Amino acid sequence: MSDFVMRPKVLRGAFIEYGLSLPPLLFAFQFNPESLTRGRTASFGAGGADGSGAGCREGSEAQQRACTSQVQVSEETISLTLMLDASDDLHDDQFLAKQFGVGAQLSVLELMIYPKTDQLFGFPIGNLLGGSDQFGAAQAKTIPILLFVWGRKRVMPVVMTSLQITEQEYFPDLNPKRVQVAVQLKVLEGFNPPYLYSHGWRMALGAMNLGNIGDFADVL
Repeated sequence: MSDFVMRPKVLRGAFIEYGLSLPPLLFAFQFNPESLTRGRTASFGAGGADGSGAGCREGSEAQQRACTSQVQVSEETISLTLMLDASDDLHDDQFLAKQFGVGAQLSVLELMIYPKTDQLFGFPIGNLLGGSDQFGAAQAKTIPILLFVWGRKRVMPVVMTSLQITEQEYFPDLNPKRVQVAVQLKVLEGFNPPYLYSHGWRMALGAMNLGNIGDFADVL
């Protein structure tokens, strides 16, 4: 009797528009990228209204240092590369793949960086909720706000800041068959439900790391 091994289900990443458009902007990754790059930067400057720290000169030396060293942390950025390939869909005899290759998927990605005013029926969901400033980013009012879904613990509101498309193979009618897409995103951090959800998981996992407190036994 052979052993049956239950393999864990591999979830797909996705982009889902946080709003209402016709057509709806939905994109599930055909292949999850093997890696993605996340980062943020911190910059330091003098305190005080004029940036000189003049309002911080009273008090102890320690208070002055704390006052004049002001830090600004940028919003998180995410970079990843997606691969689109019509081969599997062609093997499954899918109509869209036979007619347009990966053109349908590619068009959805392109619409995700177009200003909403350039689309026929753009309608930001913030207008419905009465909270147009809840994402704290000016461009969020003009280009689509997306949910970047990367597993159940990371559902982050983002805007797409860069889209670089490399078409690598074509059908005879020049519809793209294989495409590589480099995507750059900016996370919209603020008092909005998707970000609070993902940040809450970050804090919870950070607290769980106390279970590894034994790792510090040999630090000193």
